[in-house]
Amino acid sequence: MNLSDAKVILCNCDGTMTLDGTKLAKACGAEGGCKIATSLCRTETGDLAAAMRDARDANQSLLIACTQETSVFNAIAEEIECPLPATVNIRERAGWSDESASSTAKIAALIKQSGDRQTPSRSLALNSDGRCLIYADMGRPNGGADAAIALGQKLNGQLGVTVMIANPNDDLFPTKDCGILATGKIKSAKGHFTHFDIVVDQFGAALPSSRDSLQFENRANDVETSCDILIDLTGDTPLFTGWEKRDGYFRAAGDDINALAAIESEAAQMIGGFEKPIYVNFDENLCAHSRNKIDGCSRCLDVCPAGAIQSLGDHVAIDPAICGGCGLCGAVCPSGAAQTAYPPADGLLTSIANLHDYYQTAGGKAPSLLLHDDSYGAEMIETIARFGRGLPASLLPVSMHAMGRAGHDIMVAAIALGYQQVFVLLNPAKDVENAPLVDQVTLARSMLSGVKADADNRIILVDAVDPDAVAEIFYNSPCKNNAKPAPFSPIGAPRSMTRLAMRGLANANGTAGTMIDLPAGAPYGRVEIDTDNCTICLSCVSACPAGALQDNPDAPQLLFREDACLQCGICVATCPEKVIALVPQFNLADSAMATELIIEDTPFECTSCGKPFGSSKSIERVISKLADHSMFQDSAKTDILKMCEDCRVEAMFEQKDKMMEMRDRPKPRTTDDYLN
Repeated sequence: MNLSDAKVILCNCDGTMTLDGTKLAKACGAEGGCKIATSLCRTETGDLAAAMRDARDANQSLLIACTQETSVFNAIAEEIECPLPATVNIRERAGWSDESASSTAKIAALIKQSGDRQTPSRSLALNSDGRCLIYADMGRPNGGADAAIALGQKLNGQLGVTVMIANPNDDLFPTKDCGILATGKIKSAKGHFTHFDIVVDQFGAALPSSRDSLQFENRANDVETSCDILIDLTGDTPLFTGWEKRDGYFRAAGDDINALAAIESEAAQMIGGFEKPIYVNFDENLCAHSRNKIDGCSRCLDVCPAGAIQSLGDHVAIDPAICGGCGLCGAVCPSGAAQTAYPPADGLLTSIANLHDYYQTAGGKAPSLLLHDDSYGAEMIETIARFGRGLPASLLPVSMHAMGRAGHDIMVAAIALGYQQVFVLLNPAKDVENAPLVDQVTLARSMLSGVKADADNRIILVDAVDPDAVAEIFYNSPCKNNAKPAPFSPIGAPRSMTRLAMRGLANANGTAGTMIDLPAGAPYGRVEIDTDNCTICLSCVSACPAGALQDNPDAPQLLFREDACLQCGICVATCPEKVIALVPQFNLADSAMATELIIEDTPFECTSCGKPFGSSKSIERVISKLADHSMFQDSAKTDILKMCEDCRVEAMFEQKDKMMEMRDRPKPRTTDDYLN
């Protein structure tokens, strides 16, 4: 949306915000001005309808600075056959604040940012037939058997319901209207919404002839079945890792009335076609998980809370139907093989950069960045605005799908773009997802320290539960920092954007050194090679997934390019001489982007034909290792090792005591041989 061609209406929400339409129009570039309303959703609906008609007739867009009453605005637009208006939230994010009088620049930036174009993400089509399995266990205290039957009765007719109860007893009475009733214990479960694959032991359907208590068919083990929706009321261990992110899988205690009601409401709607965002773009050609059955990088496997990633030999695979979009894989992936697509990293940084520019253009100074998710984080911000101090005027909020993507690259880039501080608002209930971000902050601060851009409270993870405590952190976390920013265009892969940010900060702040020591496990660094013992066998070159280690096809040389090194460790595990070690560091010099010569040797020439076929060191090492072997005590045998592959074959067949010589093949025995 181009604000110069749009009508902008700001509602001060019954006078609870002080808004200056003239100043805001000038600050955000709205040439048509910013009209201030008081009650668009109630007493001024007629004025709103007139504004919608005017915008429609003038072929203009309409932006309303209120999101709470979006449904009211849409209803009015549909009634008068006008386009639906765009909305932006300035109330909880800026207007309701102790510093609202100083929030003009912030409000203007939020209004202008709402006009930025958002790149749509790809989606995965899923189709549910409504096959619902409700699982309970009478062998456990509060195993949910009664709740399962009651829930089945409510959902049956809307969904195709099967109620399966493990360990049934005589207290289980015959019933109807709850769908199919059976017994069984789930042995294993995998899959996702619309396609859960389940293996059941002790399975048996209820007999229709059951009279005073339920009777079941003869039990069978390893029964395979599937369903679209799985409701687990057993209170036992969850059937899936990171079950909260497994769409279509619900868990609740049998006596939790509110949870059961919520499950009923949500499950009843899960039939038909659905579009699920594809949260991650994955390129297996860049994956450094493994080479030649030697394990390398497993960062994404280690942090995925949903179990959506699995190893497939030399690379991993990410199931988009299981992925919950936490973003952690994109934050920790060193090669860029896994990149978040909802939103993409460059799109997120572009939004962060634009908001900073809009704020400064509107007259704001020294902004800080608040990264939050669009669920827990948005609720926390609203709570602080309604019942507390609200957000500081200089704290600019940016919403993300999930906080896992707030990795070191985003943090470093935000500082380079000019933000004084970066606050990351976390959900305290998601410990598994929050833990990797601690390491990301440590890495980011190590990198910033190396370019003189770190300071106390530069990057803060906020996981307090109390809204007042969260607000206190926002208002009372001073950061005394004199580092100069280094704005850049956030285009490309995360690794390249991080390098742009780091080099810019180094130049802006006059960093003397070019080498920054990083903590163990960092995705940047070089390999240290013991050149005295390296034989230039080049095993590491063929194993390196990133092309950091290279060879020269015209000479026995080992080359290295530092900015490509992922520190995956495959070269260390591959090296037969064990002469390679990883050195985590960040090299700011231009030389990091060029190949450097690590070691070279003279070619070893075939003693028979003179053709070079290897390095002198490697051939000499092979000969020395085989010197004590019984097959190479004869000098003639050792001389074969000094020949190229063609001459070696000829020499082997010329020898009288051939190493591969075999005795004559025995004559076949016949029936007569056995009878005689």
